[in-house]
Amino acid sequence: MMRRALAPLAFALVGFAPARAAAYCPCYTLSSASNSYNCGIEAVPGTNPSISEWQGIFDLVAKGPVAWGTQGPAVADIGQGCGKPEANHDVPARFPCELLKAIAMAESGWTQFCAPESPSDQVGKSSRTIISFDCGYGVGQVTSGMHKGENPGFDRQRVAAEPTYNLATGASILAGKWRATKCVGDNQPSIVEHWYTAVWAYNGLAYSNNPSNPSYSSSRGVWNPSVGGSAPYQEKVFGRVEYPSGSPAYWPSVKLAYPNPASVGGSGAPPDLPEPSCASPTDCGSKRSVHQSNCFSTGTGGSGGAGGSGGASSGGASSGGATAGGGASSGGASSGGASSGGASGSGATAQAGYGPGGNAGLGGGAGSAGSPQVNASGDDVAAGCGCRAPGSRPENLGGAALAALAALFRLRRGRSPRRS
Repeated sequence: MMRRALAPLAFALVGFAPARAAAYCPCYTLSSASNSYNCGIEAVPGTNPSISEWQGIFDLVAKGPVAWGTQGPAVADIGQGCGKPEANHDVPARFPCELLKAIAMAESGWTQFCAPESPSDQVGKSSRTIISFDCGYGVGQVTSGMHKGENPGFDRQRVAAEPTYNLATGASILAGKWRATKCVGDNQPSIVEHWYTAVWAYNGLAYSNNPSNPSYSSSRGVWNPSVGGSAPYQEKVFGRVEYPSGSPAYWPSVKLAYPNPASVGGSGAPPDLPEPSCASPTDCGSKRSVHQSNCFSTGTGGSGGAGGSGGASSGGASSGGATAGGGASSGGASSGGASSGGASGSGATAQAGYGPGGNAGLGGGAGSAGSPQVNASGDDVAAGCGCRAPGSRPENLGGAALAALAALFRLRRGRSPRRS
């Protein structure tokens, strides 16, 4: 998830045998004659993690650099509190696992490695790093820093070679978006909804993602990936949290609250936002509470989402990606454990499922070699789909004979300073 705009990716088809014909796996590697965007790192051969293995990776990365250590890049602390009532102070970066899973599903269908089906000079090669035409690498579709001549503050080779490092690099970009944007509610990292503006910025602080943009239906509800339709990027991510992929679901459904669009303003960069309380992006007559992330829960926790059966061994990738602007700083996380406390005074609803003591979603037995399968059509993705051939656009999957959800999207970042 460290790319600028991502594309359509994958699916775990329920009740369907793995259909390789539907798999989509671009590999615009350094040595490819079709590498027109100057991707700077060669694809690395590898086997994609199984669903249960991915669950363990998400569980680790959600705990931040204090937990992942040398398995990911250094990430500076993030701010917590916005004076409502907690005073702002720095805490080690941690991430809502629900958002990491939803973003990665949209970005790549939880795919780090797959057998290339494009471009033509890569077809027939063994499973290796998925690379979109515009140089989005791996499960997080890390794009910034991955072109020829770029020298980012992370290890580019490890982004291509290691699923955990790739996902952690994407998370570091999301942390940068949190630091660079204004508060939502009392700015609590443990509250999923408080990441609303950071997720918006992950795809780009642009008016195209403003919920009041008239190009979006004023009667749209919560975005559902099995239905598709036009919606701002952050609404698509939130919709995936509520409508998880997989059967059994890869994470528990969480019915997130949305900010009142009237408070968002008319630009691409929203001001401080009040506590989200709307039941949908356009329904503020009905109310919802905000939610503490399952991976910030205290206690032993439950088994989390089901592990799933694995699916086809190949996956897909998306295009675009998150820009590095405001990404992880070169300094490591401050000493100490995970950030303290939950959301003070926020009225957050803690979800049953994952406790910090156990891996979320490891309850289901996943096939050891399986990975989410990609569907060539992909479900609706904001701003296009770079995982396909250059210039192609994602198609709406509504009406497809699929019993499972697919994953894809795009991420881009660009923000203004704040949240530190």
